[in-house]
Amino acid sequence: MSTVLFAPETFNLAETTRAVEVARHLRDRHRCVFAGYSERYAGVVEDAGFEYHRLSPQLTDAQADQLIRFDQGRSPNHPFTEDVVRARVGSERELNALVRPAATVIGSTLSQLVSARADGIPLVHVRPFAYSWPHLRQARSLPLLDGRGRLAGAVNAGAAVLLREAARYTSYKPRGFARVAREYGVALPRRTVEALDGDLNLIASISGFLHPYRLPPHYRWVGPIYARLDREVPPQVTLAAGRAREAGRPVVYFAMGSSGRRDIVLRVLGELSRMPVTVLAPVAHYLEPGDLEGLGRHVHVFDLLPAHELGGLIDASVIHGGEGTVQTAVASGRPFVGIGLQMEQRSNIDDCVRFGSAVGLTPARARGERLRRAFEAVLHDPGLRARAEELRDRLAGTDGARAAADHVDALVRGAG
Repeated sequence: MSTVLFAPETFNLAETTRAVEVARHLRDRHRCVFAGYSERYAGVVEDAGFEYHRLSPQLTDAQADQLIRFDQGRSPNHPFTEDVVRARVGSERELNALVRPAATVIGSTLSQLVSARADGIPLVHVRPFAYSWPHLRQARSLPLLDGRGRLAGAVNAGAAVLLREAARYTSYKPRGFARVAREYGVALPRRTVEALDGDLNLIASISGFLHPYRLPPHYRWVGPIYARLDREVPPQVTLAAGRAREAGRPVVYFAMGSSGRRDIVLRVLGELSRMPVTVLAPVAHYLEPGDLEGLGRHVHVFDLLPAHELGGLIDASVIHGGEGTVQTAVASGRPFVGIGLQMEQRSNIDDCVRFGSAVGLTPARARGERLRRAFEAVLHDPGLRARAEELRDRLAGTDGARAAADHVDALVRGAG
């Protein structure tokens, strides 16, 4: 039995759960082991019954938060110094020598782009389609501005052209990655955007089911892969939703994943608390003592919830636009308000906005009357609700995790 190494960045909940879902479909065919640097969601891997290797140097919570800010364009700083990258690659190569993987499956663990190739291990990147090179080559519009007016259309179309040309010629790589790659004789692709590719890229986005994009040979559509946390729906969730139904109150699910912002969480909770709705919100990790005072008894806050089990209980969602949260919202058949915190999230949301099943807002516009109108639309607009049900039905037969596992299996057997 061959070994497949899964190496997500375990500070990222969506990335970690995506890897777990693929591994669950692969574990009866190959030995699946995990490795990571952060303790934040390492327990999700171990709770699913997988062997987990803690690599060094450990990524602290402060460094994880720094990476999230960097990813969202809110900070120019990241923790990947040359010494950190060199230590990471060394730690990963030691693990490679120990477990001898026939393939390594990553999310955004960039150091594996060096270590797997240094050891001649096929690299599989389970990734979004947004802002990959095939996406940039074909996109006619990028969601820089929300709305469908003439100005937004012109700006967004221009953004697609400018970013495509920039990506065509940009060859920058962070100094630490470039130097360590040279030390190990790894030649990274010239274009920055292509340097993020694996040998096989499995696209979990819904984009390919909505638009006629074409993929190069080392890309494959697999479809939605989102968390199916192995835990029961808490009794207080069922009780709150039941009481809401009896009182004729809509139920709104509000989640910001692992990369949300505290100020937006507080802003959304405040607006929802003033509406005649019941709120189910797994956002406790963003809150501090006293934050819930004054929000009222219809706002229910939790840690993690099995969101895939809540579709029959909710009427709409408010989410941050990560692939996992968008796909879970789509699977519920209910419309959502998406507040994209970075460009990939805005693109995920824009797929559904263009389909007619969601309302998208930038963080700057997600406040006051504009935010309230968005909530009212997803709760009461029959067109949005009909399109949300149509999109759910269109994707109902798709099992992205199983398809991804089949591709990894085929790669491993071919490599063997």
